[in-house]
Amino acid sequence: MSVADPKSTTTDTTPKKGHPIGFWFFFWGELAERSSYYGMRAILALYMTERLGVAKSDAGTFMSLFIAACYFFPLIGGWVADNFLGKYWTIVLFSVPYVVAQFLVGIENQYVVGGTLLLLAMGSGVIKPNISTLMGLTYDQQRPGQDQLRTSAFSWFYMAINLGAVASQLSMPWLRDNYGYQVAFLFPAGLMSVALLVFALGKRFYANEVIVRKVLTEDVPNGGAEGRTLTGVPVRYEAVTAAEKQADSRLRWQTLGRLGSVFALIMFFWAIFDQSASTWIFFADTYMTDDLFGVRMRADAIQAFNGMFIVALVPLSVAFFKLFPMKATTKIGLGFAFTGLSMAIMSFAGFMAPPAQKVVKVTFPEGSLVVPDWATPLDKVTTGKGTYGTGVTFTATDWAYDAEKKKVTFASGSVTLADGSTLTVKDGHLTGTAGLTAPAGVLEPLLKSGDDLTAVKPDAAKVNVEQIDWTEPSKRVSIWWQVFAYLILTVAEILVSITGLELAFVAAPQSMKSFVTACFLAVVFLANLLINAPITRLYPTMSPGAYFAMLGGAMTVVVLVYIPIALQFNKVMAKKEADQKAVAEGKSETV
Repeated sequence: MSVADPKSTTTDTTPKKGHPIGFWFFFWGELAERSSYYGMRAILALYMTERLGVAKSDAGTFMSLFIAACYFFPLIGGWVADNFLGKYWTIVLFSVPYVVAQFLVGIENQYVVGGTLLLLAMGSGVIKPNISTLMGLTYDQQRPGQDQLRTSAFSWFYMAINLGAVASQLSMPWLRDNYGYQVAFLFPAGLMSVALLVFALGKRFYANEVIVRKVLTEDVPNGGAEGRTLTGVPVRYEAVTAAEKQADSRLRWQTLGRLGSVFALIMFFWAIFDQSASTWIFFADTYMTDDLFGVRMRADAIQAFNGMFIVALVPLSVAFFKLFPMKATTKIGLGFAFTGLSMAIMSFAGFMAPPAQKVVKVTFPEGSLVVPDWATPLDKVTTGKGTYGTGVTFTATDWAYDAEKKKVTFASGSVTLADGSTLTVKDGHLTGTAGLTAPAGVLEPLLKSGDDLTAVKPDAAKVNVEQIDWTEPSKRVSIWWQVFAYLILTVAEILVSITGLELAFVAAPQSMKSFVTACFLAVVFLANLLINAPITRLYPTMSPGAYFAMLGGAMTVVVLVYIPIALQFNKVMAKKEADQKAVAEGKSETV
């Protein structure tokens, strides 16, 4: 891509070629912001269950509510920017609490995390509809009439989102495993700080914003003179009659009525897609192998395959649909079918997996030991000296139960293996693990070795004891099943999400394209609030095979309901196009 000069005050009227300089601030700022968001979200579900003691049913609900909030705030963000602050200052001002929240989310307190998630959702959601719109306005002002260049910019912008997501979704689990959650969360916090700085520095290269307020003719203030917002954005008043205002409102409802049934069914796609941040992770963590090409792949790192597949498949899909064009409604219907297929794959893997059993996981800085469930429930472990365990026993003098996190901790004591040998625990560190590969009576040793072991800091620590769901490693299903499901779901995303945005833009009248696009984004909010928040609570109570089969069955019903709706929608759109063509040719005076 070539880069042209920024806005200029010279009288040169030669059309400028290439992307304006502002594009690079949008590109790198969005890459950093999305990398920050998806990186934080990548490890959030396991952070809730592993460090905050949240049950999987509750963690799934909280993840759904968080994602719902992220897609509710775009409605507020667009309204605030369009009416009060302007897009640039809305992004900058709401990015500040976003940055602060990224630094706070690593504090292991449920109430603090709850508050920070609200700030994160607000920051992410408010930014979302404004940065892409500001970029579009920049091209309209600085490269007028160059629609293909603007389309190219949005394609690269979409690539930035997914490149940022892939980078962070791969790196965050690694940072968490090697340095802990608190250090890992500093990575997205730093990225968001960079995103804010990059975006703010590009202000002089962006579009000149003007806020237009439609008011009744008799209510135009100051005789129609321009005003300014608190942030200095010019305000222009546009006088309309009461009849024009009513007609505008009526047209909004007609447009939403036409698109509403399609949007309602798209909710089910987003409900399944967004469970990749919760139930998919829980399933992979318990029931799937973690080896991919000889590299250990944690359950939450598998999300990165979605971004990888997007980057690879979007160019192919563009070329495919140029050769084989099809209606937007047909693409969406195929997307629903592919979504159901992805659930069939997950269900098949779920039925192949062995039943989970309750065990105890004991975590030291030197790694973890998975041992048989204790005869004594963790909440019954008494303070002070005592010995607990089944087969492998743990003796300590400073037992402490954390009711909020549902975990037991201790710092000094010993571990007695099934063969009678003993390991010492001092200041939270397990000694004598070098070369220990198969401790007697341990179900699964997850101990560090080599450079990872020598890199452990000798600082005083606490040993964490928790109860988890566990399956025998040799009986777990291959992680490739979930990778395959991600491939199919990504195809569905391209068919449903990208096409849905296009459909919302095409079907909406010129005066309300932003409004209808915001409504399309709000579908994700409704999907997580109305479907995922209650449905994900069923996951711990059902077998994974049955749970994913239930979601696949729901998508089958969606496809059957969608067919007549799509046919009717096509008829309405065909009539609309015919009426518009007739008006253009002077054969009709109404639309």
